[in-house]
Amino acid sequence: MRLPKYIASEYQLMLGILIPYSVLLNFLIFSKPYFNDYVFAVQVTLITLSIKVVDWQLHTIIAMALAGKFLKPADTMRRIGVSLLLFVPLTALVNTLIFVFYYQTGIGEAYFNTENYGWVLISGVGLNMLATFLHEGMSNFEKWKAALTETEQLKTEYAKSRLEGLKTQVNPHFLFNSINTLSSLIGEDPGKAEVFLDEMCKVYRYLLKTDEGEFVTLQTELQFLNSWFYILKIRYGQAIHFDMDVDNNSLEKRIPPLTLQLLIEQILNRNIISKLKPLRICITVTDAGRLALQHTVALKIAVEDQAGNAGLENVVNKFRLLDLEPMRIARNGDTQTIEIPLT
Repeated sequence: MRLPKYIASEYQLMLGILIPYSVLLNFLIFSKPYFNDYVFAVQVTLITLSIKVVDWQLHTIIAMALAGKFLKPADTMRRIGVSLLLFVPLTALVNTLIFVFYYQTGIGEAYFNTENYGWVLISGVGLNMLATFLHEGMSNFEKWKAALTETEQLKTEYAKSRLEGLKTQVNPHFLFNSINTLSSLIGEDPGKAEVFLDEMCKVYRYLLKTDEGEFVTLQTELQFLNSWFYILKIRYGQAIHFDMDVDNNSLEKRIPPLTLQLLIEQILNRNIISKLKPLRICITVTDAGRLALQHTVALKIAVEDQAGNAGLENVVNKFRLLDLEPMRIARNGDTQTIEIPLT
């Protein structure tokens, strides 16, 4: 059995409770003379404190076992109740052993007060309640601080996610290519040029609104992708193919915004796009209810733009902070599949 390891605050809590309690317990056992003989007081205080420290270790082992059994926040009061039911008899036993130890060894025999045995047991109940509630309070405080830190990290990851999406779409290459395509369409097909401009507006409108919540519906994310795919399809023509096959029941499920855009941008950055070897991207939902992003693989010899890698890292961090299942990435020959959990 491994002994519990404590952090500084837990050592402070232990000693902050046990030192005063050892003094109180000795006072109950030896009454007022305990304070009159300083050498004797120091001696028995150290003995009692040593025994109570070992007793604290036993309590901590029990507490750790119960914490592993009652994990949910809703189980807190049940865990406290079970803890006290176990702690009180254990403390009563240890206090009784201390009482008997001093009586049998004759330490402080002249001061020994057998009439206070009942108060010795009652003090143990008070000790257990104080230690249990203080420990729970400290534990919940630490969890609150950790949650606060994670919230700040999550805000940072969302800011990065939004920035990556905007960088992808507002970088000079994208703007130049989009404006150049629009300019060509105006002369060749004014109707298509109008549709192209409308889809561009939808893309930027979505990118500027992605900070409104932690999740969007899959339907909202796919509507954005349709607009983005339209722009890419006009630019690349037959060099790129998109296919979506998502059932209606899955459209109301939720996903962190820009997840698919950042992943697909990585795919575009890392793979060759040509009419001879077109890039095929397919989005479906698996039988297990996960979103599957499947694409052909034709890696470039050198990847100059690393934004896609940053986007993937951002998505992974965001899923971790949201306490979502991790993505699964599997490659089979010339095809790679990324499975994304939906909520």
